[in-house]
Amino acid sequence: MALRRVAAYLRARMDVQGDVQRLAPFTITFDPASAEPSRNYAVPDDGATAGRFAVSALKEAFLRRERIPRLEYIDELAPSLLAELNEQGFAVEMPLSLMTCTREALATECDLDGVAWTLAESEAQLHAAASVQNHAYGVETTTEADVERLYRVVAQGGAVALARCVEGVPLAAGLYTPPREGVTEIAAIGVHTDVRRRGLGRAVTALLADHAFVQGVEFPFLMTEAANEERVYGSAGFVRFGRMLVVAGSRSE
Repeated sequence: MALRRVAAYLRARMDVQGDVQRLAPFTITFDPASAEPSRNYAVPDDGATAGRFAVSALKEAFLRRERIPRLEYIDELAPSLLAELNEQGFAVEMPLSLMTCTREALATECDLDGVAWTLAESEAQLHAAASVQNHAYGVETTTEADVERLYRVVAQGGAVALARCVEGVPLAAGLYTPPREGVTEIAAIGVHTDVRRRGLGRAVTALLADHAFVQGVEFPFLMTEAANEERVYGSAGFVRFGRMLVVAGSRSE
């Protein structure tokens, strides 16, 4: 039930985050302002199978937009799909752990000396959040499109958390996406390289989860590399309940 709930949420969220295209058995989202692979991907239907024609059409849809063909999906819900994708040149980039928490298990003690927390709403705050997220993920320039994405998150009912030092310099940021049917994803947790290993990632995650619960969310979840399960998110009260595959093809034929 939890896996199906997450898969349904991921497809529903596409309707509010960008240019969406339906190409059965796939739903695709494209970001017109960015070729970043994580912003351009497809999610298959539960139980999906795809023959050569369907996979070729999927690849062509990405290549027409000069995007890398990419899927993010829960393989347990479409167990035969990976072999079909492999046959046409797709490969697993990484498996991601799916984790969730209950409000009772959430570890919200996150007071750190010299750190001020806020939920970003103003343009300046959202720009600061986007800047520290980009820095954390190795993106040098923060654009208006980056700030606009965060603005849409807040406008549609999600939240953006920002941690700054007392001088106002951004240290860490993250978000939870607009909830749908009691589900939200905690994502884009970024910590400035100068202050890593101080618990800021865990603290941002816990703050966002706690705020989501207060707003009526029943099932917050996140995706992470397996190495981060216990070190960051397990210590905040999250537990693993499944996995997500990231599967990508080539940019060219």
